Amino acid sequence: MTQPFLEVENLHVHFAGRQRLLRETMPTVKAVNGISFAIEPHRTFGLVGESGSGKSTVARAVLQLTDVTAGIIRLDGVDVTHVQRESELAFRKRVQAVLQDPYSSLNQVHQVRTIVGDGITRHFGIKPGPEREQRIVKLLDEVGLADEFLDRYPYEMSGGQRQRVSIARALAVEPDLIIADEATSALDVSIQSQVINVLRRVQADTGVAFLFIGHDLDVVRHVSDDVGVMYLGYLVEQGAADGVYDLPAHPYTEMLIASVPVPDPAAQADRRALRQTFKKDAEPPSPADLPPGCPFANRCPVAMDICSELMPHATAARHGGYVRCHLHTSGPMLAGESVIPYIRSAAGKSGKR
Repeated sequence: MTQPFLEVENLHVHFAGRQRLLRETMPTVKAVNGISFAIEPHRTFGLVGESGSGKSTVARAVLQLTDVTAGIIRLDGVDVTHVQRESELAFRKRVQAVLQDPYSSLNQVHQVRTIVGDGITRHFGIKPGPEREQRIVKLLDEVGLADEFLDRYPYEMSGGQRQRVSIARALAVEPDLIIADEATSALDVSIQSQVINVLRRVQADTGVAFLFIGHDLDVVRHVSDDVGVMYLGYLVEQGAADGVYDLPAHPYTEMLIASVPVPDPAAQADRRALRQTFKKDAEPPSPADLPPGCPFANRCPVAMDICSELMPHATAARHGGYVRCHLHTSGPMLAGESVIPYIRSAAGKSGKR
């Protein structure tokens, strides 16, 4: 097994409540609660979950944009949980980001040659001129843009073109890791496919590792080697992307899969029926007031008494990863098997997904 480039170990990110005038202090928001994962070179780890699950907070913690409450973040075995100012430039060269909104993340008053070229000058000392221009043109070519885009401003481009410029900007400093935080969610489906193909081609050509964050498990599956499923700050399931998708061991993972539309009418109707077994009207708990048990218990169609009392520990799943769900150690004792047959049986459903 290759030595992981990025290791996140028992990461906690909590935000202290603010003091309000003549009122009690707001409770602490527990955005990320003890998650661990690793990314090897040349591979992509997908982090998936609904809005508010803590995915972007994990990205910000790795990017050194928010303080870590507890846990360790390592790059190539070196602790970078709290990067010192004198080491920040070197860190930024190794870890880059492509964000959700390419319009707001690009400087609207700069042309593409400046947006992409500034990193080249800052990290390699190559000033504006023929050498820098040649590098920029090569980067644009790598992401599928012609050199005519050199003189364009972000507002003169489509969303997909702006996102390609964001990828070129990230690649300009030759990073080891790119964090793509909802990098395709604001784009049309056809443009999403184009951007994902660019990311795959870039990884094949450069060997860069990706942390790919999204809310659509189908998209995350196609771009990732391994997947982690987050719910209210907890990593509830983790494993190889295809394994997690084909043999989901946590009810929340199956709910996400059932929410993805498919072109087959019969399969779509079956997924709709499966979705209806979940308690759709139940509100997720607040991260400022997490329950003692599994935070998904009030939405789960097969929750047991223990689910509201105790957060489950990680257990091995059949797909080779792990899952945090009492169904595998109590009650039906699924022992890491897929939860789909049990959910169907409990709900009186039949047929195949």
